[in-house]
Amino acid sequence: MEDARQLIELTKALTNRRKRRMRAELREAFGEAMSVPRRHRDELDCVESDQAFVVLKPEGSMTRERFEADALRPLLRQGVVAIAAAVETYVADRACGMVGPALRGLQLPKRLREMAITLGDVKDVEAAYERRNWGYRAIVETTLRKQASAAPNQVGIVFSTVGVDELWKRVDAQRKVKKGNVPRRALRTGGASEPDRPLRRLVRAR
Repeated sequence: MEDARQLIELTKALTNRRKRRMRAELREAFGEAMSVPRRHRDELDCVESDQAFVVLKPEGSMTRERFEADALRPLLRQGVVAIAAAVETYVADRACGMVGPALRGLQLPKRLREMAITLGDVKDVEAAYERRNWGYRAIVETTLRKQASAAPNQVGIVFSTVGVDELWKRVDAQRKVKKGNVPRRALRTGGASEPDRPLRRLVRAR
């Protein structure tokens, strides 16, 4: 998650807000400080944001256009991909940690009871495990890891399989927001930016 945050912050810092090229007096000052030959100082340029001032050196491949918001979108997308992967891992790990209690409960959660396994799975468990619940647990965990996703509806499905029903309604209630606010926000961003604290509290409470 920290890698994703750094990518997003770097994208924001590099996005150029400056409309005009570097002024002549700045080109002279930076050219002198950077030992740029006088004949090349007119080629110096810069980009600027609220957080950074970047000098573009003569004969380099980086131009002002490379620092426009559209040009930096690939970097931002990589940050979003990293966030989604982190959320997916978190969902899978937390749900898998709840499989044991769900299997040992007096009544299986509805989705867990309806989970399809093959006759081959059953025979493999019988052959490999003295305690068959351990084998069934391994099957369920494998299935949950395949189902885990940063998509809000899939997060709900995965947790309901291990007995956490109406997860998003409960997260909304803890955050004191309107019903459905969290899933809609996550859909707009391609997945939650990080597992919400109310979500973590609800899952840990199980």
